[in-house]
Amino acid sequence: MKITPAWDNSILTADQIETVETPFNWFPGALSENDNSSIKQNGILLPLLVKAVRDSKYLLVDGFKRFSCRATQTEISNHEKQTLEFSCIVLPDSLSMKEVAGIRLHTLAAAGTAFSGLHVCRMLKNLLLYGFEKDKIVLEVLPRLGLKPSVRLLRQLLDLQEMLEVQEQQFRQTDFLMSLGCEDLLPLLKFSQNDFATVVGLAEKMEVSGKKWRNLLQVLDEVCRLKQTSAVEVLKFPEILEIFGRSSLQAPVRYRLLKQQLDSWRYPELSDLRQRFEQGRQRLKLTPRMSLESEAFFENDDLTLTLKIRSYEELLRHLKYLEHGAHEFTAEKSEELWNDLFAVLLEE
Repeated sequence: MKITPAWDNSILTADQIETVETPFNWFPGALSENDNSSIKQNGILLPLLVKAVRDSKYLLVDGFKRFSCRATQTEISNHEKQTLEFSCIVLPDSLSMKEVAGIRLHTLAAAGTAFSGLHVCRMLKNLLLYGFEKDKIVLEVLPRLGLKPSVRLLRQLLDLQEMLEVQEQQFRQTDFLMSLGCEDLLPLLKFSQNDFATVVGLAEKMEVSGKKWRNLLQVLDEVCRLKQTSAVEVLKFPEILEIFGRSSLQAPVRYRLLKQQLDSWRYPELSDLRQRFEQGRQRLKLTPRMSLESEAFFENDDLTLTLKIRSYEELLRHLKYLEHGAHEFTAEKSEELWNDLFAVLLEE
Protein backbone atom coordinates (compact mmCIF):
# COMPACT_ATOMS: atom_id res chain seq x y z
CA MET A 1 0.00 0.00 0.00
CA LYS A 2 1.50 3.32 -1.08
CA ILE A 3 0.86 6.30 1.19
CA THR A 4 0.17 9.51 -0.76
CA PRO A 5 0.84 13.09 0.42
CA ALA A 6 -2.92 13.68 0.63
CA TRP A 7 -3.12 11.26 3.54
CA ASP A 8 -2.54 12.99 6.86
CA ASN A 9 -0.82 11.56 9.92
CA SER A 10 -2.80 12.40 13.02
CA ILE A 11 -3.13 11.45 16.66
CA LEU A 12 -6.76 10.54 17.40
CA THR A 13 -8.48 9.49 20.62
CA ALA A 14 -10.49 6.30 20.92
CA ASP A 15 -13.82 8.15 21.09
CA GLN A 16 -13.10 9.74 17.69
CA ILE A 17 -12.66 6.38 15.96
CA GLU A 18 -15.82 4.54 14.85
CA THR A 19 -15.36 0.77 15.00
CA VAL A 20 -18.97 -0.45 15.02
CA GLU A 21 -20.63 1.30 12.09
CA THR A 22 -17.63 1.02 9.80
CA PRO A 23 -18.08 -1.46 6.92
CA PHE A 24 -14.41 -2.44 6.69
CA ASN A 25 -14.07 -4.94 9.53
CA TRP A 26 -14.08 -7.76 6.98
CA PHE A 27 -12.28 -10.43 9.00
CA PRO A 28 -12.89 -9.86 12.72
CA GLY A 29 -10.96 -11.81 15.28
CA ALA A 30 -8.22 -11.51 17.87
CA LEU A 31 -4.49 -10.97 17.59
CA SER A 32 -2.09 -13.80 18.16
CA GLU A 33 -0.77 -14.19 21.67
CA ASN A 34 2.65 -12.87 20.62
CA ASP A 35 1.21 -9.75 18.96
CA ASN A 36 -1.06 -9.19 21.93
CA SER A 37 1.88 -9.32 24.35
CA SER A 38 3.92 -7.01 22.10
CA ILE A 39 1.22 -4.33 22.09
CA LYS A 40 0.82 -4.51 25.86
CA GLN A 41 4.55 -4.06 26.31
CA ASN A 42 5.44 -1.64 23.50
CA GLY A 43 2.15 -0.10 22.38
CA ILE A 44 0.93 -0.03 18.78
CA LEU A 45 3.92 0.43 16.50
CA LEU A 46 2.05 0.57 13.18
CA PRO A 47 -0.51 3.38 12.70
CA LEU A 48 -4.19 2.62 12.21
CA LEU A 49 -5.85 3.46 8.90
CA VAL A 50 -9.00 5.61 9.18
CA LYS A 51 -11.27 7.61 6.90
CA ALA A 52 -12.45 11.07 7.81
CA VAL A 53 -16.22 11.46 7.80
CA ARG A 54 -17.73 14.38 9.71
CA ASP A 55 -17.83 16.09 13.11
CA SER A 56 -14.26 15.02 13.87
CA LYS A 57 -15.23 11.35 13.51
CA TYR A 58 -13.28 8.72 11.62
CA LEU A 59 -14.21 5.29 10.29
CA LEU A 60 -11.66 2.63 11.15
CA VAL A 61 -10.47 1.03 7.90
CA ASP A 62 -7.60 -1.18 9.04
CA GLY A 63 -6.17 -2.06 12.45
CA PHE A 64 -9.28 -3.48 14.15
CA LYS A 65 -7.43 -6.16 16.09
CA ARG A 66 -4.75 -3.72 17.25
CA PHE A 67 -7.36 -1.16 18.30
CA SER A 68 -9.40 -3.76 20.18
CA CYS A 69 -6.33 -5.13 21.95
CA ARG A 70 -5.33 -1.69 23.22
CA ALA A 71 -8.82 -0.45 24.05
CA THR A 72 -9.87 -3.54 26.02
CA GLN A 73 -6.94 -3.75 28.41
CA THR A 74 -8.45 -4.46 31.82
CA GLU A 75 -5.99 -2.31 33.73
CA ILE A 76 -7.30 0.85 32.01
CA SER A 77 -10.43 2.58 33.34
CA ASN A 78 -13.39 3.31 31.05
CA HIS A 79 -12.59 7.03 31.09
CA GLU A 80 -8.99 6.37 30.16
CA LYS A 81 -10.08 4.08 27.33
CA GLN A 82 -12.06 6.92 25.75
CA THR A 83 -9.05 9.20 25.78
CA LEU A 84 -6.50 6.66 24.60
CA GLU A 85 -4.48 8.10 21.74
CA PHE A 86 -3.71 6.30 18.49
CA SER A 87 -1.36 7.19 15.68
CA CYS A 88 -3.45 7.14 12.49
CA ILE A 89 -3.10 7.58 8.75
CA VAL A 90 -6.19 9.55 7.73
CA LEU A 91 -7.81 9.02 4.34
CA PRO A 92 -9.62 12.18 3.13
CA ASP A 93 -13.40 12.34 3.18
CA SER A 94 -13.35 12.96 -0.57
CA LEU A 95 -12.43 9.32 -1.27
CA SER A 96 -15.37 7.17 -2.35
CA MET A 97 -16.23 3.93 -0.55
CA LYS A 98 -15.01 2.06 -3.64
CA GLU A 99 -11.63 3.77 -3.41
CA VAL A 100 -11.35 3.10 0.32
CA ALA A 101 -12.32 -0.55 -0.19
CA GLY A 102 -9.56 -0.82 -2.81
CA ILE A 103 -7.06 0.52 -0.28
CA ARG A 104 -8.39 -1.87 2.36
CA LEU A 105 -7.79 -4.79 0.01
CA HIS A 106 -4.10 -3.93 -0.10
CA THR A 107 -3.87 -4.15 3.68
CA LEU A 108 -4.90 -7.82 3.69
CA ALA A 109 -2.33 -10.46 4.48
CA ALA A 110 -0.59 -12.31 1.68
CA ALA A 111 -2.52 -14.83 -0.40
CA GLY A 112 -2.83 -18.22 1.24
CA THR A 113 -4.07 -16.94 4.59
CA ALA A 114 -7.03 -18.99 5.83
CA PHE A 115 -9.88 -16.50 5.60
CA SER A 116 -13.32 -17.40 6.97
CA GLY A 117 -15.63 -18.42 4.15
CA LEU A 118 -18.58 -16.58 5.72
CA HIS A 119 -16.59 -13.35 5.87
CA VAL A 120 -15.29 -13.76 2.32
CA CYS A 121 -18.83 -14.12 0.94
CA ARG A 122 -20.01 -11.01 2.81
CA MET A 123 -16.99 -9.00 1.67
CA LEU A 124 -17.46 -9.94 -1.99
CA LYS A 125 -21.06 -8.78 -1.92
CA ASN A 126 -20.00 -5.46 -0.37
CA LEU A 127 -17.41 -4.95 -3.09
CA LEU A 128 -20.14 -5.31 -5.72
CA LEU A 129 -22.28 -2.79 -3.85
CA TYR A 130 -19.33 -0.35 -3.83
CA GLY A 131 -19.15 -0.62 -7.63
CA PHE A 132 -16.38 -3.15 -8.20
CA GLU A 133 -16.67 -4.91 -11.55
CA LYS A 134 -16.96 -8.70 -11.41
CA ASP A 135 -13.98 -9.12 -13.73
CA LYS A 136 -11.82 -7.05 -11.37
CA ILE A 137 -12.96 -9.13 -8.39
CA VAL A 138 -12.15 -12.36 -10.23
CA LEU A 139 -8.71 -11.30 -11.44
CA GLU A 140 -7.50 -9.21 -8.50
CA VAL A 141 -9.51 -9.90 -5.35
CA LEU A 142 -9.93 -13.69 -5.39
CA PRO A 143 -6.17 -14.37 -5.76
CA ARG A 144 -5.47 -11.99 -2.88
CA LEU A 145 -7.78 -14.16 -0.77
CA GLY A 146 -5.92 -17.29 -1.79
CA LEU A 147 -8.69 -18.39 -4.19
CA LYS A 148 -8.45 -19.29 -7.85
CA PRO A 149 -9.53 -16.53 -10.27
CA SER A 150 -12.75 -18.13 -11.49
CA VAL A 151 -15.99 -16.52 -12.67
CA ARG A 152 -17.86 -19.67 -11.64
CA LEU A 153 -16.33 -19.56 -8.15
CA LEU A 154 -17.36 -15.93 -7.69
CA ARG A 155 -20.91 -16.75 -8.75
CA GLN A 156 -21.02 -19.66 -6.29
CA LEU A 157 -19.74 -17.53 -3.42
CA LEU A 158 -22.32 -14.83 -4.14
CA ASP A 159 -25.07 -17.49 -4.31
CA LEU A 160 -23.85 -18.80 -0.96
CA GLN A 161 -24.00 -15.31 0.54
CA GLU A 162 -27.56 -14.91 -0.70
CA MET A 163 -28.55 -18.20 0.91
CA LEU A 164 -26.78 -17.24 4.14
CA GLU A 165 -28.74 -13.99 4.30
CA VAL A 166 -32.03 -15.84 3.85
CA GLN A 167 -31.11 -18.34 6.56
CA GLU A 168 -29.30 -16.04 9.01
CA GLN A 169 -32.07 -16.35 11.60
CA GLN A 170 -31.99 -20.15 11.48
CA PHE A 171 -28.45 -20.83 12.70
CA ARG A 172 -25.78 -19.33 14.92
CA GLN A 173 -22.53 -18.12 13.40
CA THR A 174 -20.37 -19.97 15.90
CA ASP A 175 -16.59 -19.99 16.12
CA PHE A 176 -16.49 -23.39 14.44
CA LEU A 177 -18.64 -22.25 11.53
CA MET A 178 -16.51 -19.13 11.18
CA SER A 179 -13.42 -21.33 10.96
CA LEU A 180 -14.65 -23.05 7.78
CA GLY A 181 -13.07 -21.80 4.57
CA CYS A 182 -14.80 -21.23 1.23
CA GLU A 183 -13.97 -24.74 0.03
CA ASP A 184 -15.79 -26.24 3.03
CA LEU A 185 -18.85 -24.00 2.62
CA LEU A 186 -19.44 -24.37 -1.11
CA PRO A 187 -20.88 -27.94 -0.83
CA LEU A 188 -23.79 -26.41 1.10
CA LEU A 189 -25.08 -25.14 -2.24
CA LYS A 190 -26.06 -28.72 -3.09
CA PHE A 191 -28.93 -28.47 -0.61
CA SER A 192 -32.21 -26.58 -0.67
CA GLN A 193 -33.02 -23.62 1.52
CA ASN A 194 -35.19 -25.89 3.67
CA ASP A 195 -32.20 -28.17 4.29
CA PHE A 196 -29.64 -25.43 4.69
CA ALA A 197 -29.89 -24.71 8.43
CA THR A 198 -30.00 -28.43 9.27
CA VAL A 199 -26.87 -29.18 7.24
CA VAL A 200 -25.08 -26.21 8.80
CA GLY A 201 -26.03 -27.65 12.19
CA LEU A 202 -24.47 -30.92 11.10
CA ALA A 203 -21.11 -29.15 10.86
CA GLU A 204 -21.38 -28.26 14.53
CA LYS A 205 -22.28 -31.79 15.57
CA MET A 206 -19.56 -33.45 13.54
CA GLU A 207 -16.75 -30.99 14.37
CA VAL A 208 -15.03 -31.95 11.13
CA SER A 209 -13.74 -29.89 8.22
CA GLY A 210 -11.62 -30.27 5.12
CA LYS A 211 -11.79 -33.29 2.85
CA LYS A 212 -13.71 -35.42 5.38
CA TRP A 213 -16.43 -32.78 5.70
CA ARG A 214 -16.76 -32.35 1.94
CA ASN A 215 -16.93 -36.11 1.39
CA LEU A 216 -19.62 -36.39 4.05
CA LEU A 217 -21.78 -33.75 2.36
CA GLN A 218 -21.25 -35.40 -1.02
CA VAL A 219 -22.55 -38.75 0.24
CA LEU A 220 -25.42 -37.08 2.14
CA ASP A 221 -26.51 -35.30 -1.04
CA GLU A 222 -26.36 -38.55 -3.03
CA VAL A 223 -28.39 -40.40 -0.39
CA CYS A 224 -31.04 -37.66 -0.53
CA ARG A 225 -31.26 -38.01 -4.30
CA LEU A 226 -31.33 -41.81 -4.16
CA LYS A 227 -34.08 -41.89 -1.55
CA GLN A 228 -35.85 -38.87 -3.09
CA THR A 229 -36.10 -37.10 0.22
CA SER A 230 -34.60 -34.11 2.00
CA ALA A 231 -31.48 -33.91 4.16
CA VAL A 232 -33.74 -32.95 7.06
CA GLU A 233 -35.57 -36.27 6.76
CA VAL A 234 -32.41 -38.35 6.21
CA LEU A 235 -30.84 -36.92 9.36
CA LYS A 236 -33.99 -37.90 11.28
CA PHE A 237 -33.70 -41.57 10.35
CA PRO A 238 -33.47 -43.75 13.50
CA GLU A 239 -30.00 -45.00 12.61
CA ILE A 240 -28.69 -41.42 12.43
CA LEU A 241 -30.49 -40.26 15.57
CA GLU A 242 -29.01 -43.22 17.44
CA ILE A 243 -25.49 -42.07 16.49
CA PHE A 244 -26.18 -38.46 17.49
CA GLY A 245 -27.80 -39.62 20.73
CA ARG A 246 -24.59 -41.23 21.96
CA SER A 247 -23.06 -38.23 23.67
CA SER A 248 -20.05 -40.21 24.82
CA LEU A 249 -18.79 -40.66 21.26
CA GLN A 250 -15.71 -38.70 20.33
CA ALA A 251 -15.88 -36.63 17.13
CA PRO A 252 -13.74 -38.99 14.97
CA VAL A 253 -15.83 -42.01 15.98
CA ARG A 254 -19.09 -40.14 15.38
CA TYR A 255 -17.88 -39.14 11.92
CA ARG A 256 -16.84 -42.71 11.05
CA LEU A 257 -20.17 -44.19 12.14
CA LEU A 258 -22.20 -41.57 10.28
CA LYS A 259 -20.13 -41.97 7.11
CA GLN A 260 -20.48 -45.76 7.26
CA GLN A 261 -24.25 -45.50 7.67
CA LEU A 262 -24.62 -43.07 4.76
CA ASP A 263 -22.35 -45.24 2.60
CA SER A 264 -24.52 -48.29 3.33
CA TRP A 265 -27.55 -46.42 1.94
CA ARG A 266 -25.64 -44.91 -0.95
CA TYR A 267 -24.01 -48.19 -2.01
CA PRO A 268 -26.40 -50.93 -0.82
CA GLU A 269 -24.90 -53.72 -2.99
CA LEU A 270 -21.36 -52.92 -1.88
CA SER A 271 -22.55 -52.76 1.72
CA ASP A 272 -24.14 -56.21 1.36
CA LEU A 273 -20.92 -57.61 -0.14
CA ARG A 274 -18.89 -56.26 2.76
CA GLN A 275 -21.31 -57.72 5.29
CA ARG A 276 -21.24 -61.16 3.66
CA PHE A 277 -17.46 -61.06 3.41
CA GLU A 278 -17.22 -60.19 7.10
CA GLN A 279 -19.54 -63.06 7.99
CA GLY A 280 -17.44 -65.47 5.93
CA ARG A 281 -14.25 -64.22 7.53
CA GLN A 282 -15.70 -64.77 11.00
CA ARG A 283 -16.75 -68.31 10.05
CA LEU A 284 -13.11 -69.12 9.31
CA LYS A 285 -12.37 -68.53 13.01
CA LEU A 286 -8.86 -67.33 12.44
CA THR A 287 -6.68 -66.91 15.52
CA PRO A 288 -6.84 -63.42 17.09
CA ARG A 289 -3.53 -62.29 15.59
CA MET A 290 -4.39 -63.38 12.06
CA SER A 291 -6.67 -61.34 9.80
CA LEU A 292 -8.05 -61.63 6.29
CA GLU A 293 -8.72 -58.41 4.35
CA SER A 294 -10.14 -57.49 0.96
CA GLU A 295 -9.65 -54.39 -1.15
CA ALA A 296 -11.97 -51.68 0.18
CA PHE A 297 -14.23 -51.57 -2.90
CA PHE A 298 -13.80 -55.20 -4.06
CA GLU A 299 -12.20 -53.98 -7.29
CA ASN A 300 -10.11 -57.14 -7.59
CA ASP A 301 -10.13 -60.68 -6.21
CA ASP A 302 -7.02 -60.34 -4.05
CA LEU A 303 -7.23 -61.31 -0.39
CA THR A 304 -4.56 -60.21 2.09
CA LEU A 305 -3.73 -62.52 4.97
CA THR A 306 -1.96 -60.63 7.77
CA LEU A 307 0.05 -62.37 10.48
CA LYS A 308 1.08 -60.48 13.60
CA ILE A 309 4.04 -62.05 15.38
CA ARG A 310 6.16 -61.26 18.42
CA SER A 311 8.60 -64.13 18.10
CA TYR A 312 9.89 -66.90 15.84
CA GLU A 313 7.87 -69.41 17.85
CA GLU A 314 4.66 -67.51 17.21
CA LEU A 315 5.40 -67.48 13.50
CA LEU A 316 5.82 -71.26 13.58
CA ARG A 317 2.44 -71.62 15.31
CA HIS A 318 0.79 -69.46 12.62
CA LEU A 319 2.33 -71.50 9.83
CA LYS A 320 1.33 -74.76 11.49
CA TYR A 321 -2.22 -73.41 11.89
CA LEU A 322 -2.38 -72.57 8.19
CA GLU A 323 -0.88 -75.90 7.17
CA HIS A 324 -3.26 -78.09 9.16
CA GLY A 325 -6.27 -75.79 9.52
CA ALA A 326 -8.32 -74.99 12.62
CA HIS A 327 -9.55 -78.00 14.62
CA GLU A 328 -13.13 -77.05 13.90
CA PHE A 329 -12.76 -77.44 10.11
CA THR A 330 -11.98 -80.27 7.75
CA ALA A 331 -10.05 -79.52 4.58
CA GLU A 332 -13.29 -79.77 2.64
CA LYS A 333 -15.05 -77.31 4.94
CA SER A 334 -12.18 -74.81 4.78
CA GLU A 335 -12.16 -74.94 1.00
CA GLU A 336 -15.89 -74.31 1.00
CA LEU A 337 -15.48 -71.15 3.09
CA TRP A 338 -12.67 -69.84 0.92
CA ASN A 339 -14.85 -70.43 -2.12
CA ASP A 340 -17.66 -68.49 -0.44
CA LEU A 341 -15.38 -65.52 0.08
CA PHE A 342 -14.18 -65.56 -3.50
CA ALA A 343 -17.77 -65.86 -4.69
CA VAL A 344 -18.53 -62.59 -2.94
CA LEU A 345 -15.74 -60.93 -4.90
CA LEU A 346 -16.81 -62.48 -8.20
CA GLU A 347 -20.39 -61.24 -7.74
CA GLU A 348 -19.03 -57.72 -7.53
